[in-house]
Amino acid sequence: METKIALIGTGGTIAGKGVSNTDLTGYTAGILGLDEILASVPGTKPYGPYTYTQFSNIESSDITVNHWLELSKLVQKLVNRDDIGGVVITHGTDSMEETAYFLNLTVHTDKPIVITGSMRPAGAISADGPINLLQAIQVARTPSSVGKGVVVVLNGYIDGARDVSKCNTTNVATFDSPLVGHLGIVQDGIAHYYKASTRRHTQDSVFDVSKLSELPRVVIMTCYGGMDDMVPMSVVATNPDGLILTGLGHGTIPQNVRQITQNAKFPTVRASRTGSGMVSAVPQDALANYLVCDTLSPQKARILLMLGLTKTKNLKKLQQFFHEY
Repeated sequence: METKIALIGTGGTIAGKGVSNTDLTGYTAGILGLDEILASVPGTKPYGPYTYTQFSNIESSDITVNHWLELSKLVQKLVNRDDIGGVVITHGTDSMEETAYFLNLTVHTDKPIVITGSMRPAGAISADGPINLLQAIQVARTPSSVGKGVVVVLNGYIDGARDVSKCNTTNVATFDSPLVGHLGIVQDGIAHYYKASTRRHTQDSVFDVSKLSELPRVVIMTCYGGMDDMVPMSVVATNPDGLILTGLGHGTIPQNVRQITQNAKFPTVRASRTGSGMVSAVPQDALANYLVCDTLSPQKARILLMLGLTKTKNLKKLQQFFHEY
């Protein structure tokens, strides 16, 4: 059977337009439809046929948990079809890494799921959207992409959903996996892989959102030098379901913040604001009932904790999730 690539549009810069072709920052995202984007990309026909779904047309800074839940359900429905060989999602870059990780944990399949976007709007000089979309489709069609989990494809590189981060505000080479490096490259229409994630994902994940309409409320609080009590006291007073406590360096928490957040009624996970490296357990964590994020960024630790809390509130079991996913 000839399989199709399912294309899903969510908006973002790749669907954006500026007033002029030199407008690289003041443009409006989420203007063009998926059909218009694809029409601007030569060379896609050999990789078809395609199905098209315009899921949303928003700036990715406006993404919500509800968007993630509904998108995950849509992707799961598509990959369950025998006639679908893979999925390509166009998405804004601001929250792309979060959407990718959420799908990596909640869609159960070995079929390729590729997320792409652009740093420059359509119509801009040297717009990167067309080549990124073409290469994302090529990755989805490459047999070795099967079983790799959700990947992000931009600027000729393939990155795993767990480790990828947006590392520059405007440069087209913004996506990287600082700790582990790229999974591979796209060259001559083919995905070339040189490594794979060893953490659980997609078909090996235990998280199921098919019947969920909401997720536990987990918030992120970032620590900084000279931090007073106002912010941590305000956060604790809202009684969230979980807290990602983004510390300095190796996730170090200022003493006054530790006194306010330790032994809270909700799980608290230490993370780091450095952008790379592992946060591992220290003796003080047991006294404060803190968990640690392993090598996840604060924003991805939030996603894992939200999903983990749908399974258990046991701190040891939650910590194990951070070592496995």
